[in-house]
Amino acid sequence: MSDDLDRCDVAIVGAGVAGALIAYRLAAANYRVVMLEAGPAGGNRQDLVADYSLAAIKTPRSPYADNRPPSPVWSPDSEKDYIQLGPSPFKSTYLRRVGGSTWHMLGNMPRHVPADFRLATSYGVGVDWPIDYDDLEPWYCEAETELGVAGDHAELNGLHGAHRSRAFPMSKIWPAYGDIVVAKAVEGLTFEGADVRVSTTPQARNSRPYDGRPACAGNSSCVPICPIGAKYDATVHVSKATTAGAVLRTQAVVTRIKLDSMTRRVSALRYTRWDEQGRRDERRLQAVIYVIAAHAIETPRLLLISSDSDAAPTGVANGSGQVGRNLMDHLQGQMAAVVPQPLFPYRGPPTTVGVDTFRDGTFRASHAAFRLSIGNDGMGRVETPFAALEQKLVDGLIGSRLRVALGDRLIRQFRISYSTEMLPSADNRVTLADAVPDSFGMPRAQLSLHLEDYNRLAFEKAAALISSIFDRLEIPDSDRKPQPKDTYSGAGHIIGTTRMGTDAGSSVVNQHCRAHEHDNLFIVGASTFPTGGTANPTLTVAALALRAASKISSLLQRGS
Repeated sequence: MSDDLDRCDVAIVGAGVAGALIAYRLAAANYRVVMLEAGPAGGNRQDLVADYSLAAIKTPRSPYADNRPPSPVWSPDSEKDYIQLGPSPFKSTYLRRVGGSTWHMLGNMPRHVPADFRLATSYGVGVDWPIDYDDLEPWYCEAETELGVAGDHAELNGLHGAHRSRAFPMSKIWPAYGDIVVAKAVEGLTFEGADVRVSTTPQARNSRPYDGRPACAGNSSCVPICPIGAKYDATVHVSKATTAGAVLRTQAVVTRIKLDSMTRRVSALRYTRWDEQGRRDERRLQAVIYVIAAHAIETPRLLLISSDSDAAPTGVANGSGQVGRNLMDHLQGQMAAVVPQPLFPYRGPPTTVGVDTFRDGTFRASHAAFRLSIGNDGMGRVETPFAALEQKLVDGLIGSRLRVALGDRLIRQFRISYSTEMLPSADNRVTLADAVPDSFGMPRAQLSLHLEDYNRLAFEKAAALISSIFDRLEIPDSDRKPQPKDTYSGAGHIIGTTRMGTDAGSSVVNQHCRAHEHDNLFIVGASTFPTGGTANPTLTVAALALRAASKISSLLQRGS
């Protein structure tokens, strides 16, 4: 091990959106901040775009060659890299690099609605958060300004009771042509006694030049990469943090959180610097305050790995036994179709509007809330343009006949997806595998998940609503592609595993994301969510991170 023992005010594990925002706020306040990121630097955007363009099979990982094997910290692919204990597969992935999974996120930035924080009180299921919507609302405003969120304030103010005290920093992203057609088609439609309405989706992409980044040019490759940087990713705040004086160490894998056996405060982080030639350098970092912002799978993994027979027999911050438990995602499905009239997809972001009607309601006592996203990406995963081309070639079409047939099909492809909330369950969890460790000698994560009727019934409701919309679009049954029963995809929204709460016996952190057991340890990110709601988690992650940064700053000012 190196003799070097670095010291700082705040040590942050992970350079995704939560870690980057906290680093920026604290560095700007003149605190000494060090960020440790397991993955490589963000990379040159144009090189990443080129890698994506040249990839024969395009996936969310296609632009990120340095996050694929043989990289020692390659980004997990749900079907290959996790150890799955079942009975249902966990299907979401994440990206280990500076900026984290914000690189390949879609960019949707809705807020939670008030009932999301009071699920148990309102509907008798799940648990309540230790904070409510009003507690977080000012921080939502701050997060929207920091990330640069475009939206329609008048339209969304009061959605399911979610009042807004500040307008969006930018006007909404313009709707796609297909959005306009669908919105007109559903006028007057009711479903389960509720009026169905298409509404704007707030997005962390620029509708005008903002914060030094250009306006969205409608490239439609937001997943897995925006080619011009109009969509926010966390390298924005990593750069702001380092400009303000924070230190970023990439390719730095934290292997252990050390505790003082007397005070039970965190005393140091052990980490390994690595390079592409296989060289390793073991180091230590000491700080006044420690922040774990390593993702909802990597965070519990690190906490559990850091077990010590004296100070942390079951892992760091795990006196409640809740570390790793309550793993959630937004389980998704979709229905696709070839519509009679052209909708001209692929012009603009993959989605700009959705149906928010069923994000809340008394039905949540019996089945999950859900949100529909109106697709602007043709058939999406059901049939890519390449698959459509392949089928036409199999059909024997060549030359002008091929061009005409392919052009006619692609401009009429359409899909609507749905995302459903999961209830927290102690049996859905991240644990440590006894199998072959990773290249740093650390146990790999193993995941357990089971699909509940709470989601199955929501799948059925969402599919029935989509069928009603397809009816309005006069799509023949023969041109519809339904989601197979009881199947789902992952949303990339990895939630839970270090839940917040007021009771140290049933939660890991308090309302400020401060660990109950270790007063100089903060855990941030979607892992702290007690429930998932239906909102993409990034904006809530950002709001909670900014709130935690304020708390950390006040502790440092007091010398705590």
